[in-house]
Amino acid sequence: MATITSSGIGSGLDINGIVEQLMSIERRPIVALEQRKSTVQTQISAFGQVKSALTTLQAAVKRLDDPSVRFAAAASVSEGAGFTATASAGAAMGTHEIGVQRLAQAQRVATNATEGFNPGAGTLTISAGGQSVEIDFTGGTLEDLRTAINDQAGSLVRASIVDNGGVRQLVLTGAQTGESQAFSLMGTGGLEELTFDPEVEGDPPTDPSSSLYLVQAAQDAQITFDGLTVTRPSNTIEDLIPGVTIELRSVTAEQTARLTVKRDDAALKEAMQSFVDAYNAVNNTLHTLSYYDPETRTAGPLSGDASVRTIQSQLRNSLNSLTGSGPLRNFTDLGLSFDDKGTLSLDEAKFAQALQNAPEAVNQMLVGTDAQPGLARRLAPVLEANLQTGGLLDARVQGLTARVTLIDQQKERLELQLERIEQNYRRQFNAMDTIVGQYASLGGYLQQQFDALLASTKK
Repeated sequence: MATITSSGIGSGLDINGIVEQLMSIERRPIVALEQRKSTVQTQISAFGQVKSALTTLQAAVKRLDDPSVRFAAAASVSEGAGFTATASAGAAMGTHEIGVQRLAQAQRVATNATEGFNPGAGTLTISAGGQSVEIDFTGGTLEDLRTAINDQAGSLVRASIVDNGGVRQLVLTGAQTGESQAFSLMGTGGLEELTFDPEVEGDPPTDPSSSLYLVQAAQDAQITFDGLTVTRPSNTIEDLIPGVTIELRSVTAEQTARLTVKRDDAALKEAMQSFVDAYNAVNNTLHTLSYYDPETRTAGPLSGDASVRTIQSQLRNSLNSLTGSGPLRNFTDLGLSFDDKGTLSLDEAKFAQALQNAPEAVNQMLVGTDAQPGLARRLAPVLEANLQTGGLLDARVQGLTARVTLIDQQKERLELQLERIEQNYRRQFNAMDTIVGQYASLGGYLQQQFDALLASTKK
């Protein structure tokens, strides 16, 4: 926009200063729009805080509905046990006596321990567990044969090379433990020496001077379980106690150890406290953003907003309307309570007692059924409705965002109008300045003429 840098030459007036003062008055509607925009943007930010707090509460509610939290179990093993144990959610509770009599192991064979084996071209058929793989070896080094076996038959056996200080031995180990995974080898051509049958009549060769000998036989694990003899092909046993995985570590012969599986309420207690904390965070956020102080006449950015009152009411009603069966009838029986400011608290001792005395009733209160939903399943749809795309919060933010866009459009139109108004002001003041300057110049000329005339009459 063109401006006059030497304005007021004719009139002596500060035209730039006058125009700036007039334009500051003209800009008042734009200032008002900017204030309105700032207010709306603050509201959008406030709804972002509400959404964040509700998202945290939603995560806490989901943990209460998580079976791995509600039905958590813990397994403990007495000292000196030859095994470890872990329990998953819903594991069968109980106490058992277990002794490890034998560990499962994989079959292992090796080539001659005194004379090195030099492979030649040939085929090697490996069979284990009802599967067979035929390796067509075109010849090469012991390393080449090891690689060929691992690449083509790695699911059945694993090949390695061991230098025993005298010769290098090719060692083949079954990929899986258990008697059913014993493997046989059939070699032809330059691999004929690798023929081996673990079920050969009599015992398979175990003499290290044999071309291929048995180092370790395939073997099932054997344990005593509450006085019963149990065998498994693996040292990892997952099908003996529902939900419990037993890892066999060492043989304990006739000695047994106690395995105890019981409820682990620590995770649920922690989840319950997290829910209380998240609920209070939502309540505090809503209060902070929607407060109104009549004495100071100050208010939060969401003061009077109906959506805030709706959310507060939904959350409180979900707790107040909670009902159960048996010894637990309402949310206070879980150890939950509100103070006079609406803050939720958890009596940990009361909740722990409810878990100990009536775990099923606690589960009913927290989750419930479709006909009688518990706490988590009452709150979940409420939170989803508020947080989902197109939900209550999303609709409010979209409405406010549209209002910001409208304000920007109004501001843009006003800016264009103000630009024209300023141009008119400057044009008018410049014209006035020119006229005043002309009159001043004429006045000066006339004054000169009068002065000259007066001087001539005095002579």
